[in-house]
Amino acid sequence: MKARIFCLMILFCTQIQAKVFNLKNDFWSWGSLFDKSSTQQYHLGIQYKPTVSLNIIQKETYEIDCEIITDLSYQYIKNDSTHFEEKDTEIYRGWIRYSGSQFEARFGLQKINFGPAQLLRSLKWFDTIDPRDPQEETQGVRAGLFRYYFLNNTNIWLWGIYAEDELKGLESFTSKDNNFEFGGRVQYPFEFCEAALTYHHRKLEVNNTFEDRFAFDARWDFEIGLWIEAVAAKYSETEFTPNWEKYLTLGADYTISIGNGIHILGEYFVYSKSESDLFESSYKTESSAVSFSYPIGLFDNISTILTYSWESEDWYRFVSYQRSYNYLSIYLNLSWNPEVNNFDPEQVSADGKSGQLMVGYSF
Repeated sequence: MKARIFCLMILFCTQIQAKVFNLKNDFWSWGSLFDKSSTQQYHLGIQYKPTVSLNIIQKETYEIDCEIITDLSYQYIKNDSTHFEEKDTEIYRGWIRYSGSQFEARFGLQKINFGPAQLLRSLKWFDTIDPRDPQEETQGVRAGLFRYYFLNNTNIWLWGIYAEDELKGLESFTSKDNNFEFGGRVQYPFEFCEAALTYHHRKLEVNNTFEDRFAFDARWDFEIGLWIEAVAAKYSETEFTPNWEKYLTLGADYTISIGNGIHILGEYFVYSKSESDLFESSYKTESSAVSFSYPIGLFDNISTILTYSWESEDWYRFVSYQRSYNYLSIYLNLSWNPEVNNFDPEQVSADGKSGQLMVGYSF
């Protein structure tokens, strides 16, 4: 059914006398092997993601364009005692945009993300992007997004999201199904930094509770880069939710001029919640992460990410070797994580020790 809808959308769009039509093809395949102590033995997958882009109207002062991405995939997972197969065809992205020289309004299934953090993101509100995933895959949200850009690089975001009964990003509670959420963001460039204030309001499935989320983030670029993301989520009075949830990310990066340049990035993350006052905590967990990246040559790059959970005293290790050509990319990924991954259940890498070969071809 979804494949038929996709074909009908393409047929409809091609009937419009579009000035520009572009088709981009992305093929991915992967195979993962796991340590004998893991419940999984191996994981095989193949994926095809065609992207259709149409420039419907192009005038001097505005233009209208749209993009449709479909996801056709097959996965095979072998466990100790059984196996699991999954075939899937779905619309991955589908939006239409009206834009001018200083604004854009986009409607449909799209990705909305922001903030300077890269590894342990407090502003991971509407996506589940994993820094270890070269595809940067994440579920989109059905939303309307308006952005206006001033001449001094100040920009304003306004959004409305059609909520579903499922978690987004770092949410602890699902939204009320078939409800509308709304929010906005103001980003301002100062002389030595860029700072932003963000707000989001939604209704929860739990006892019709409301959540108001506030955030401040900023990035400074000196000899080293510095950034902060601070989030506070206030819940209406209920016995099923805390009064406050708080997230904090502090980060820095620097490139050491050795060889082709070693890029080092580190972040520190704190999550806490409170049953009463904003500045009190009834529960707190902390994590730290550092990544190293080194371009070996024109086509090769090696990177690693180390994450430590202070609460469970567990290490999460990831090393990736990448070789890229014009259309072809090859990744060899190695992971060494605890047997039970209580740090982030939606990460790409599995529990325990594993090796993964990924091949991507785009044209």
